[in-house]
Amino acid sequence: MYEELTPGNGGEAPKKEQFDIAKELYEWAQSLVSAIVGIVLVFVFIASVFSVRQYSMQDTLQEQDMLLISNLFYTPKRGDIVMFSKYGVTASYNPDTGNYSPFVKRVIGLPGDEISYTDGVLRINGEELREDYIREQDWRWSSFSEDSQGTLIVPEGQYFLMGDNRNASRDSRSSDIGFVDRRCIIGRVLIRLLPLNRIGTV
Repeated sequence: MYEELTPGNGGEAPKKEQFDIAKELYEWAQSLVSAIVGIVLVFVFIASVFSVRQYSMQDTLQEQDMLLISNLFYTPKRGDIVMFSKYGVTASYNPDTGNYSPFVKRVIGLPGDEISYTDGVLRINGEELREDYIREQDWRWSSFSEDSQGTLIVPEGQYFLMGDNRNASRDSRSSDIGFVDRRCIIGRVLIRLLPLNRIGTV
């Protein structure tokens, strides 16, 4: 039978592990650095945040809306809201950064599509495109030739984009923008982050 050792019978009590503040701080620092690196990788390779500085997507988007954008494994589809930047064409000025903000528009025409606008009806490949998201159903067409009506064929690798606020949108109908190359599209709008009372998908 073994005798339990206690301080009174010649044994030593087990020592409690001492708190190592340096080790604890090191582990916290490691976790913090890992979290920061993860966030940076997300925003560099997966998603970016942009603020709306235009009125061309009202009422879907409002000025100052904060949007989460992603271009990862993305192929533009009709109806998507995207951001793009085109060399030599400037969007609205952002006083917070001192730069010009990218355009935000909706994808209307895909590569190879025939787009026509006659008698107030927009057609894609001969079929009427119903758009319940636009601000005003009565809007003006301004083609590359500045005609009141027009028919266009979207080239391969290009897209035709328009704002939901058609009567106040500078988009693919304007000759200085025209068709937008896929390489100019920054990414698709995933969700609205701010304001908090309108957070969610768009």
